Amino acid sequence: MRLSSTLPVGLALLGLIACGEKAPQANPVTTTATKGAPAWIDNEEIPDGLAAVGIAQPNPMGDKSVQRTVAIADGRVKLGGKIKTRVQNMFSQLNQQVTSASADGKGKPIKSDVMNRVIENTTRTLVDQELSGTEARGFWTDPGDGNLYVQIVMTKASMDKALQGTAQAQIQKEIASGEKELEKALDKLDAAIAASK
Repeated sequence: MRLSSTLPVGLALLGLIACGEKAPQANPVTTTATKGAPAWIDNEEIPDGLAAVGIAQPNPMGDKSVQRTVAIADGRVKLGGKIKTRVQNMFSQLNQQVTSASADGKGKPIKSDVMNRVIENTTRTLVDQELSGTEARGFWTDPGDGNLYVQIVMTKASMDKALQGTAQAQIQKEIASGEKELEKALDKLDAAIAASK
């Protein structure tokens, strides 16, 4: 009799404890159709680098490993597009700085064919080599449709270091092949990288 009278009290007490405890809010609600999606799905921008969101639908075999690989590859392709834009912005800044660097303000801009070649080679090298250094910062599976989202990130420090080394190597290659006007560009490279976004 004593056991049966303490059982309801214990259950009631356990219920009060469970109801009083607030569940942690893991992910803020986003504009996506599914509630509880992480904020990075809607806002890819991060303060410490470049980011992109890759998406993969569930595959017919239900293989989560393949879905994860596809999502990461999609994110890296999208990040590659952002790197290309960053390279173009950096060389645009560099061309402006080289042009305005002369004492009379009438410096010669870098020839467009040379600039295009350097941009293309720098972009290709960065995308081919440096994307392997990216990291997957977050994963989320939509419980409604099973799509897997992944946030792919390249930190600003690693991006700037890679951009510096690759751009410098490409400029030096062009100087060695006779494009002497690019020598001023080497002096301005750090400032151009800092000014580009």
